[in-house]
Amino acid sequence: MIRNVVFDFGGVLFQWYPQEIVESFTSSTEEQNLLLTKILCHPDWLSLDRGTMLLAESIPKFSARTGISEGRIEDFLTHVVDSLVKIDETEALLYQIAGYHYALYYLTNMNTAFFETLSERNGFISLFLGGIVSANERMVKPEPDIFHQLRQQYNLVPAETLFIDDTTANIETAQALGFQTVLFTQTPSCFENIRKILNFN
Repeated sequence: MIRNVVFDFGGVLFQWYPQEIVESFTSSTEEQNLLLTKILCHPDWLSLDRGTMLLAESIPKFSARTGISEGRIEDFLTHVVDSLVKIDETEALLYQIAGYHYALYYLTNMNTAFFETLSERNGFISLFLGGIVSANERMVKPEPDIFHQLRQQYNLVPAETLFIDDTTANIETAQALGFQTVLFTQTPSCFENIRKILNFN
């Protein structure tokens, strides 16, 4: 019997399309490639998620690596967080799940500054009883330790917990630890499947 539902943020509750993010920031294909490969898809982005690098510390590093001015890098990072807009269908699902009295939690790979901004902008985050932001724990998905931290901190029984994420590696770790899982896709069939699993389809 499922009692708890755990949501990922990027790609599940909020849009996360790196290619679209860089394309909507600049029309220069050269600059798009630099921003994508040297920032969003660079290991330093994972360091931000892990909390071993602060956003302010990343700006001069990103600038030096790309040759793009620090001011423009700051503008790009603002654009990135502004691009994390809520997925309306998932927000509606979240309210529906809360209405059925499931306990809601989150488990997200994200830097602290982005998380705080999203929390300020989106009132539905108050529906969560709690959760784990990777940067605060110095660990990231799909590492098992971050799942153990979530389980221990909120006294969750994995077999009674549905974990929803859009990344296969994260789902595989959760399954290995005994969680119920859904590999999220932004499709009607996925939303229908979640409702079916939670018995309110």
